[in-house]
Amino acid sequence: MSMQFCVLGNKAGGSPLLARHHSSTTLLLEGETLLFDCGEGTQKRLLEAKISRAPIDRIFISHMHVDHVLGLPALLATYSSDKRTRPLFIVGPRNLREFVECSLRTMDVFLGYELDIRELDTYFSGRVSDTGSYTVEAQMLEHRIDSFGYRVEEKAHVNIDMEKVRKRGLQEGAIIGKLKREGRVQLSDGSVVELDDVTSPPKPTRSFVYCGDTQFSDRTIELARKATVLVHEATFDSSLEGKAGHWGHATAADAARVAREAEVGTLYLTHISARYISFAPLLAEAREVFPASYIAEELKKETV
Repeated sequence: MSMQFCVLGNKAGGSPLLARHHSSTTLLLEGETLLFDCGEGTQKRLLEAKISRAPIDRIFISHMHVDHVLGLPALLATYSSDKRTRPLFIVGPRNLREFVECSLRTMDVFLGYELDIRELDTYFSGRVSDTGSYTVEAQMLEHRIDSFGYRVEEKAHVNIDMEKVRKRGLQEGAIIGKLKREGRVQLSDGSVVELDDVTSPPKPTRSFVYCGDTQFSDRTIELARKATVLVHEATFDSSLEGKAGHWGHATAADAARVAREAEVGTLYLTHISARYISFAPLLAEAREVFPASYIAEELKKETV
C-alpha cells in the first residue's frame, strides 16, 4: 500500500497570513485520503497541493479550537454541491456534532449524503476505525481542552509463496482463497496445511501519527511508540517554555523528546507560531534531542 502525507498548513492559530496556513494534514493511501483537522482554507490548500477532495471518506479532528475546525462546514457544504452520495465518517471530541449541525443549519446547507459523526469521550483511548488495510487509534493528549492524537497503522499483508504452495501439492484457486480466509485447510488425505506453511515473512508495517495540539505527555509517547512518522506540534522554542505550558502547547524540544522516547523513525514539526520568520532555531533545537527531525513544509508530499 502506498502511503504519503502532506501538511497543508503548519501555522499555529492567530490571524491569517499570506504565506502560511492553518492546521490540516492529509494521509494519501491507495484509493483513499484521510484528513486530519480542517482549518480555514483547507479546500483551497487541497487544490494547491493537487489533492482531490473526492477520495476523503474519513476526517479526524484533534480538538475544537477554531484554527483546527473552521474549514469543516465549508468542506461538507462543497461535498453537497459535488452531489456526493458516499457516507462521510468524522471522528473528534465532544461538541463536534453540535458545531457541525449548527453550522450547516444556520448556513441553510442540506446534505445529500450520510454524515456519520463519532464523538470521543474525555480520556478516550482506543480504535476508532478498521478497514481491510489499516486501523486508526485515537488517544487523548494534554491540552487546555479535550485534544486527541491519531495513529494510522498499516495491516500486515499476507504474501503467498507459490513455490511453497506447489511443494505442498495445493491447487491454485479456491483452496488458496479458503486458506487465506480461514487460516488452515484440510486436504483430501487428511493432512492439514496452515497459512504460515505457505507464506513468506510479511514486510514491516508502517505507521503514521498525528498530534495536533498538546503539551509533552506520556500519552503522546504511548500513541507514537515506534511509529514510522510522527507529525507533532511545536508551537514555540524552549525560551518560551513557560508560555507553551500556559497555553497547553509543546516546544520543539518537547516534540523531539516524544520522538526520542517513543523511538519513532522520523519527526516532523508543525503548528509553529507566526512569530518565527525562520524555522531554523526550532529545527536546531529539535535535532539536538532527536536528529531525525524536520519541519513539515506546507504542500510538500512526504513518503511514510
